[in-house]
Amino acid sequence: MEQKKKLSKNKIRAIIVACISIAIAVALIITNIFVPVKYLASYMVVKNKGAKAGVMRVRFVDMGYGDCTIIELPDGKNMLIDGGNGSMTNESRILKFLNKCDIDVIDYLVCTNVNAEHCGGLAEIVRYKKVKKIYMPGLNFMYTTDEYKNFCISASGSVAAISQYGECKIEEESGYFFSFLSPSPLGNDSGEYQDLLANTKSLEARNNASAVMWLEYAGTSFLFTSDVSDTVLKSLCDKYNNETIRDDYFSFKGHTVRLENCNVLKVADHGSKNALYTPFYDLTSPDIAVISTNGVSLDLMSDLGGCCKNIYRTDEYGTLTIEVTADGCAVV
Repeated sequence: MEQKKKLSKNKIRAIIVACISIAIAVALIITNIFVPVKYLASYMVVKNKGAKAGVMRVRFVDMGYGDCTIIELPDGKNMLIDGGNGSMTNESRILKFLNKCDIDVIDYLVCTNVNAEHCGGLAEIVRYKKVKKIYMPGLNFMYTTDEYKNFCISASGSVAAISQYGECKIEEESGYFFSFLSPSPLGNDSGEYQDLLANTKSLEARNNASAVMWLEYAGTSFLFTSDVSDTVLKSLCDKYNNETIRDDYFSFKGHTVRLENCNVLKVADHGSKNALYTPFYDLTSPDIAVISTNGVSLDLMSDLGGCCKNIYRTDEYGTLTIEVTADGCAVV
């Protein structure tokens, strides 16, 4: 009887390696169906089930020179404002925080600006998280930046509204509301959107068409100013100081925005000198100012320091989390 040839050790080793490689490849394919493999580490987190009922948690995520804010609303809903520049590091960080808070569905996504450091990461977020409603710039499908174009393509089919003055959401039962104070409505012929549509390459026009948003809960208010310049800050101050139009302009379905009651201010344009307008900071006099940056104007810091004792820079402090309850707000 002919004796069967034994496999050499090298062949056995090669077969084992091949089987392991196939098993890993199959496992990665199966995993990628449920979890994006490139962000796998961002999904391997201990979930904390989010903020407690009746608590609003606002997390300013460190994006370097960029913006991203994750808000857990007191009724269990949530909001994402901007998504950083789309770098692998920033994208992973955003997904990690979302997953730690057990957020698979984003109720409100706000794209405040077409600049890369605001919308660069939103296409990926929309790809991996379900989004119920999007507030986005009113640009009539004009893609002013590649990053904004990618976001729009990914978000096609989603329920969308224009981030413009007058848009608001009132949750009477849960006690919170948010409203847009700027830019002017798309139909305003002399508004910020019309200026941007006529000057799509202008950084100043892009910045001034940024969404300015007020969020209030349990007597604590946040003012998000995106990338607006001193021009828009002055415009808001002028409207507010004009008693003839103040109550009408800053009233939203029975809820009135009081700028002097601002508790937390998200400082505009990453703390650059373009956002330097002293009367605005004197008016708002926030308890807490947050600057999402990797560098800041010393003039603005000096100006802001005159009316706010608690200034947090993400390049120094990192990600900042603020919790709001009926007793007020606190950094946690």
